Amino acid sequence: MNSNNHVEQTKKQLRQIIDYVIFHTQLESCITFIQSIHNEKIFFISSIYDALQILSHIKNLSQIDSIFVFNWEKVDHKNLVLNHSRFIGIYDELDLLCVSIQEQVDYLDQHLHIFSFFDQNEHWAKDLSKQTADFLWFQLYHDVLFQLTHNEEAKQELIDACRSYYRDNAKELQMIKKFENEYRSEEALQWYLKKSFLHKIINKALRTKDFDQLDTFRYFMRDLTKNFVQEHQKKVQSGKEIRFLYRGIKLTSDEIEKFKENTGKLVSINGFFTTSSLRSTSLNQAMKPSRTNDFIPVLLEIQFNLQNLSNSAIVANTVHFSKLPCEEQEDIIFDSNATFRLESVKMEDDIWLIQMIASNEGQIIKDKYIKDSHRQMEDLSIKILFGRLMCDMGQWDQSQHFF
Repeated sequence: MNSNNHVEQTKKQLRQIIDYVIFHTQLESCITFIQSIHNEKIFFISSIYDALQILSHIKNLSQIDSIFVFNWEKVDHKNLVLNHSRFIGIYDELDLLCVSIQEQVDYLDQHLHIFSFFDQNEHWAKDLSKQTADFLWFQLYHDVLFQLTHNEEAKQELIDACRSYYRDNAKELQMIKKFENEYRSEEALQWYLKKSFLHKIINKALRTKDFDQLDTFRYFMRDLTKNFVQEHQKKVQSGKEIRFLYRGIKLTSDEIEKFKENTGKLVSINGFFTTSSLRSTSLNQAMKPSRTNDFIPVLLEIQFNLQNLSNSAIVANTVHFSKLPCEEQEDIIFDSNATFRLESVKMEDDIWLIQMIASNEGQIIKDKYIKDSHRQMEDLSIKILFGRLMCDMGQWDQSQHFF
């Protein structure tokens, strides 16, 4: 860039949108860094100089979600043709670049979900498969959460970690200060729904099953779980039934095939999962144009019987937290340990339709796992059981929290 001031201004603006911004001046070190990332999606911003050469080197790197070209010197680029499935656009102005990145961040937040599948009919071996361990992780995490410390020291640990993470983001630092001064435990769900620093870090930690990060956030996560239970009870007591819930998402063709292969099995979603009672709203969400051609619109249809599920699938109605509530629509968010049975995957009216049923089988499987483990060792606590599970997942360092 043509000045240090320009560089600093670019960094400052990008950090208001993206939590973690790294600048590279050497292509080789940049590619090495990208290849070292395993559980993240990368937004790659290139200068217009040597853009063709750079894109040819990164075209096969699966870590990259989107590619943007920043032409800050306004070089003529009418003859520049960039063919890449994840290429978004060329931007002459920093503000326009930031708007485009923000749109892609919002899009990814809406559609980035990791689904875990579990065959409930398989007999468990002594050593759990990764698929089984992943599934049980979310079922047991809630039990473990209530055995972790929940005090002012835990709250301060969370705040200090957030301040360190967002040290260059003035907007989030202001929100962290507000949280420190005003937060009350009964407002945890409301704070999560703000989609600020808490929303971002927690979603990322749940997607990647990063227990070190979740342990740092244990103070808030315990409050959030309690809020879910309270909102769930309100929903049950209201007596209002919802038979179907919907969610519009984008999946790759490989992901759709994976759903087909797992028809009849159980599905869990690595994180909280928001749905709508209006099919049309979710259909519009699914059909919203994508800037890249890797993704296919999919409508999830979830059959939902609240009374039959009891406390096995904890949900909260978030419509009364909305600034623009709609009487015709209910927005229902599932807690992170919700389980669904995958009924069918089919093309219907030019869109892929995935039909699932909210199920209590996750609770049943968790209880069986605990019971079978106690047969082997009677005095096995939930914390030690969770630590053993993390060992089965290969997370040796993180498992040390529990031994």
